[in-house]
Amino acid sequence: MHPVSHQHPITYTHDATACEECDLLVPATALAVGEASSCPRCGHTLSAHLPQQERRPIAYGFAALIMFVLSNAFTFMSFSAKGVGQEMTFLQCITTLVDQGYLFLGAVLSLTLIGLPLVYIGSIMLVLWRLDKDLHSNALRSLGRLLCRIKPWLMVDVFLIGVLISLVKLMGMADIKMGLSFWAFVGYTVLLIKMISSLDRMWLWQRLFGPTEARELDPEASALEYGLVGCHICGALNDGDAHSCSRCGDRLHQRKPGGLNRTWALLITSVILYIPANLYPIMDTVFLGDDSPSTIMGGVVLLWAMGSYPIAAVIFFASVVVPLVKILALLWLCYMVQRGRVGSPLGKLKLYRMTEFVGRWSMIDVFVVAILAGLIRLDNLMTIYPGPAAVAFAGVVLITMVAAMSFDSRLIWDLQQGERERE
Repeated sequence: MHPVSHQHPITYTHDATACEECDLLVPATALAVGEASSCPRCGHTLSAHLPQQERRPIAYGFAALIMFVLSNAFTFMSFSAKGVGQEMTFLQCITTLVDQGYLFLGAVLSLTLIGLPLVYIGSIMLVLWRLDKDLHSNALRSLGRLLCRIKPWLMVDVFLIGVLISLVKLMGMADIKMGLSFWAFVGYTVLLIKMISSLDRMWLWQRLFGPTEARELDPEASALEYGLVGCHICGALNDGDAHSCSRCGDRLHQRKPGGLNRTWALLITSVILYIPANLYPIMDTVFLGDDSPSTIMGGVVLLWAMGSYPIAAVIFFASVVVPLVKILALLWLCYMVQRGRVGSPLGKLKLYRMTEFVGRWSMIDVFVVAILAGLIRLDNLMTIYPGPAAVAFAGVVLITMVAAMSFDSRLIWDLQQGERERE
């Protein structure tokens, strides 16, 4: 437990639970406002007592919706070169991809930037608004499970970084101006992040359906040893033979069924896609009739030659290093688990956490291509089109994200427990 303040009365006690990353049983812990509880074995944050959790997310959500409407009401960016100009709205990043036949990329942007964030905002506001009112329990459970599942796929912050990188790329060749909708989108991004960080998952489920059954637990044992299973959605402890969680209704498994084989299959697929993603052009620039395709590394080299060293480094790290390192790290983790070699379980878990955290940021290059294709459409002077590598690269990012989610980190600690028993 990591205390932040001791001046507030204790008002929240989170249920006994099993750490979702190492399966250690953690007894119920009393938290004051500003305190958080973490797993004593692996350090994973289990629950936090955040201030005004019933009010702040609603306020942030309402403000975020206003900013989202404004981000679509005005000009997002404008581009002018040699007396010819072009304006772009936020939605044109998506519609341009669809018009050019890149339906997959258009769908990815639509879901990660509009659909899923709006569903997330609306679901949180509805659930919190109806905390003390009548709402069918199955509807509450469905909304709560939805919130937990779509959270990793919200990428408005990644898109915003992509906008800034696009700005740097274009500054040397044209006059770029940011419209009112850009600043509204910045507000939308900040408010969405604040909304996500102002609500604790375990607090929400306990507030909706009350605490789970109190259990006498050995705080040094795993849930598997006790014949229990912890729910990854709401944190509730359930009997090992239960098929669904008694609190949130999610399906339960002692370990993810087929998780290792599924992760292997997804990683092999991502390796196959990684090759065309780096060999084929990710973007085609047509200038005065001259077609200049550019690969990911070609874009990095161009930025470096222009003197944009920090941006070139960001693109190289996010689009070349991160996907490759993530694939290799997950392949190594799968190999070590399959061979039954554990070594340092905490070190392996930290590596796994890193792959989960950085994976989504590789979408920066895809967003940059979408922004440039939507903005630069000067038919007789310059036009930018997405290249075939954009689809392959987006596939690499999404598939590696799913692969990381499929990997069950509790298997690492199971191996350590097996080694101790053999000793």
